[in-house]
Amino acid sequence: MINFKNVSKVYEHEGEELVAVNQVNLQVERGEIFGVIGFSGAGKSTLVRLVNQLEKPTDGEVLVDGQDVSSLSAKELRGMRRKISMIFQHFNLLESKTVYHNVAFPLILSGEPKDEIKKRVEEILDFVGLKDRANYYTDQLSGGQKQRVGIARALATSPDILLCDEATSALDPETTQSILELLRRIRDEYNVTILMITHEMNVVKDVCDRVAVMEDGEVIEQGSIFDLFTNPKHQTTHKFIQSVMKDDIPQSILKGIEENNHPRHIYRVTFLREHAGEPVFSRIAKRFNVEVNILYGQILEIQETPFGNLIVELQGEDSEIVKAVHYIEETVSVERVMASAS
Repeated sequence: MINFKNVSKVYEHEGEELVAVNQVNLQVERGEIFGVIGFSGAGKSTLVRLVNQLEKPTDGEVLVDGQDVSSLSAKELRGMRRKISMIFQHFNLLESKTVYHNVAFPLILSGEPKDEIKKRVEEILDFVGLKDRANYYTDQLSGGQKQRVGIARALATSPDILLCDEATSALDPETTQSILELLRRIRDEYNVTILMITHEMNVVKDVCDRVAVMEDGEVIEQGSIFDLFTNPKHQTTHKFIQSVMKDDIPQSILKGIEENNHPRHIYRVTFLREHAGEPVFSRIAKRFNVEVNILYGQILEIQETPFGNLIVELQGEDSEIVKAVHYIEETVSVERVMASAS
């Protein structure tokens, strides 16, 4: 659906070159929600603006349905842009117009008949839950309602692709969840492909099928949400995951470990998919002469798939602990935490 092939974007500023996007290769499949995450300045906003040619690549190709968008004529580009809509962080609504006219605006510009515009706007407002707000002005709406108007306007032209530029960054957590649920409905019911950029790992975790992590204009890692959460390869990816799921020992517990003069057998145990419900620790306590002390941990659900990790201390004779660890390894992932005293 969307294919970035060796894409770079370089700006010139006061005689110097600024590389915003550097040799990016990505493929977004039809009907998926693809996330691009990165810290400020990573290049993700520039990348998404290359799709609808708000920015033109310096090198490489951006293909949409197999067409190189840079090669399109002005007329062809206008036609393509009707099929690629954008949702903005700060809504970009017309404050002097009602909700109805904000949503109708792109259809009015394209010269659609009034009766068709009315039918389409009413359908979309009903879909986003704002049917009773059609005659409201934007200053009468909450932030979440304003974003729903922005989404409705983006859907008015029946696009194939939605580009979301930090679409939930200005919203509170509860409203963010409602917007993410709406985006999932749009994908599922309208078969719209969504390319979403964000700096919020919670957003990626809750709605995206796959994700690319950007840093300094480059894609440093990409894959399914589950793979990135369970096996991050890059330190930046790990930082984003830690913003959602802490997997380090808290300082208060770490201090106690470091002050203890005796050896401590401390492990990180990772639970994946169906094994998240396994009573591993109760089994080893019964089977081996060890005690299990859970120091820290949590379990999340990533797109209806459980995933979690626990930091545990095994207490007992070394030989029994070795047996217990081997037993755990038969079911779940386990690694020694190198924070114990020696």
